[in-house]
Amino acid sequence: MRTLNNIFLKTGFIFCALLFISCNETKKEDSVMAEQEIPMLEAASQEYADLAQKTLELLSEFDLETWKEYLADDVEWYWPDGNSETRHTIKGKEELIMWWKNWKETTGGQMSFTNNTFLPIKVNKASNYYKLVGTGVLAYTDLTISIQDKSTSVRQHIVFMFDENKKISHALLYYDRTGIIELTNVVIGETE
Repeated sequence: MRTLNNIFLKTGFIFCALLFISCNETKKEDSVMAEQEIPMLEAASQEYADLAQKTLELLSEFDLETWKEYLADDVEWYWPDGNSETRHTIKGKEELIMWWKNWKETTGGQMSFTNNTFLPIKVNKASNYYKLVGTGVLAYTDLTISIQDKSTSVRQHIVFMFDENKKISHALLYYDRTGIIELTNVVIGETE
């Protein structure tokens, strides 16, 4: 009987030891998972791509009254010149609306955005260039500007960033401005 008890005790002890070890292994796996680095970027909701597309449609129609509903009050619009410290910017919703109204009135120009690609992203870590985190959209589009009987097209890249209310807080534009400057005789973004 005593031998039988020893066998049960030994078996029970081994079982408990294995159970304890396996539980600790799970904890180690959990801690390894928790220690994994957060990616700089990840996919975001398609809803943000739809918002970016709608804003470009409204801008091409110069429906600025509706367009401004998609903008944060403190929106920052970055033109494609200079570097992160010297780029021309327009800060504030009302200033941006006034700039576009003035551009439309003084040039009579038309714009269209075609061949669009929208990639919604979540930025978890700020880049070295712009210190922005949150939800955004990488937009790739062909921009055609027409003034009177002349026009020019450029392939552009826009980074739209959104605030917590799903309003555009930043728009960072990238494109070769040469054709636009030749068409308008104006460096877009510079103010008189």
